[in-house]
Amino acid sequence: MLAIRKRGFKMFTLALLFVITITSFLLNYSHNTVMVAWDPKQLVYQFSEQFRRLMKYSRRPCSCHTCISEEGVSLWFDDRFNQTMQPFLTTQNAFMPEDSYKWWLKLQGEKNPKGLNETIQELFELIPGDADQLLERSGSRCRRCAVVGNSGNLKQSQYGQEIDNHDFVFSTYIPVPRKIKVNKSKILIYHPFFIKYVYDNWLHHHGRYPSTGFLSVIFALHICDEVDLYGFGADSKGNWHHYWENNPSAGAFRQTGVHDGDFESNVTLTLASVDKVRFFKGR
Repeated sequence: MLAIRKRGFKMFTLALLFVITITSFLLNYSHNTVMVAWDPKQLVYQFSEQFRRLMKYSRRPCSCHTCISEEGVSLWFDDRFNQTMQPFLTTQNAFMPEDSYKWWLKLQGEKNPKGLNETIQELFELIPGDADQLLERSGSRCRRCAVVGNSGNLKQSQYGQEIDNHDFVFSTYIPVPRKIKVNKSKILIYHPFFIKYVYDNWLHHHGRYPSTGFLSVIFALHICDEVDLYGFGADSKGNWHHYWENNPSAGAFRQTGVHDGDFESNVTLTLASVDKVRFFKGR
């Protein structure tokens, strides 16, 4: 009987050591040094906390080091960013609120515009109006995008290879010939409601409407997990100009009255300060 009790005690001891070993491993899963207290209530609490952190990590919207759409990083960003916003005009979301439609018509300046439904019907006879693949997000993927502006700080920057290493490159200032051959199935169009959303939420009605470059920045926030900005802001001497201008201190685009270049610049710099984009200022 004594031998049986000794064997039972040994088995109990081994089982206890096994539980302690497994618990210690789980508590140290995050690679941080944890002081293990053998109070059962404390063990349950610590294990629950580690499990909560692990589950939070598994639910991240992407596999990048930081994810743009992750909430709780910046209240300033969360107040402006609408995760449900669809940037493209497609056959599934062709509806436009009345106030957005009136705002859009006002920008066009047409006296007798066609009806919205008629225009959209004609549009989708030319292009398929499907953007599902580009809008898909995955927690196992890290979609890296570069947005290239038109600043003079691009000159001699040698960013070419860095830009090419991204999954997507958005450049709105490449000269386009009047007649080009294009695959119609690849054509995508900004939804006017998306442009109004950028104007309302991000620009707070500064300027008449967003610039193409700023639209590209906000567009990238909605379909990418990481965004790098090139060719935005002043050059190393503080001059604002386009890279194709001979006069580096021209800055004529800042006095057009159509776009508020200063406000747009401040928004992009704020996005960088809250780690939602990376801002490359040239070399």
